[in-house]
Amino acid sequence: MKENPHDVTEQSEVFEFTSIGEIINQTLPKNIKEENMTNCLSTGFLEIDKVILGLQKGHLVTIAVRPGMGKTAFLLSIANNVAIKNHHSVAIFTSERSSQKIANRIIESETGMSVYKITDKNFNLSRKDHILNIISNIAKAKIFVDDTPYISIGELVKKSRQLKFINNVDLIIIDYLELISTYVSGGESREEQLSNIVHTIKETAKELNLPIVLFSQLQGQGFGYNIFQRPSITDIPVFLSELSDVVMFLHRSDFMGKNPKEKENVEMIIARHNNKNHNTIVPLKYIGSMAKFANS
Repeated sequence: MKENPHDVTEQSEVFEFTSIGEIINQTLPKNIKEENMTNCLSTGFLEIDKVILGLQKGHLVTIAVRPGMGKTAFLLSIANNVAIKNHHSVAIFTSERSSQKIANRIIESETGMSVYKITDKNFNLSRKDHILNIISNIAKAKIFVDDTPYISIGELVKKSRQLKFINNVDLIIIDYLELISTYVSGGESREEQLSNIVHTIKETAKELNLPIVLFSQLQGQGFGYNIFQRPSITDIPVFLSELSDVVMFLHRSDFMGKNPKEKENVEMIIARHNNKNHNTIVPLKYIGSMAKFANS
């Protein structure tokens, strides 16, 4: 029987195909591929991710906020985006609020309803299934909360290691730097203590190979201080800016403004990333009714 020439060809030749992934890698410029953030966590805020390329492993990200600007709302917006929307594991250290208050705030920001209304006997039954489904998703989220008051840096590190090795957390959020206590002897100033704390937090991020988001509370600077003025890198201690891989400032230019329609105007000022000082301003939207931040 005569062999079909096509059969011989098919048996002797090895065909090579190029996958779509390889084509994309060859086609797209390097900076576009980096924005894929395969080795990072998305904050959930697209324009912020474009600038800082997401929350990168081993990085210390400092977010400095003046009182009353929405620190807790932004903190929980990141936690919700990472844990609930994208199913990663998040640990929150909060000395300022109890774990119950944190849970209530998460429920309220996701449902748009107060916990009081949800537990009210006259709760609207037509929305009940929808609300309960949202709460069920929250309950399934891998969010771990530690509300130890004025936690010491040593205890924070020990608990962070445990959370990493037992619960495999992907992100640690600390609220906030100035509430962390130290037990030191000698004549160290508070600034020296805080510098040591930040250094330890940065080393912990590297050791555990995960991003740590550290919130810091900005204070007024004496008589004539203008709360409407945009904060800058000079408003935080030098050690904090130098030890942080990313420095951002949450700023509400309309804070206490006269026009209520403008109260959703929010800016995230990215002052440092990629080992350089910048001043990139990213607009955000604050949804007052849900006490959460969203893409503008």
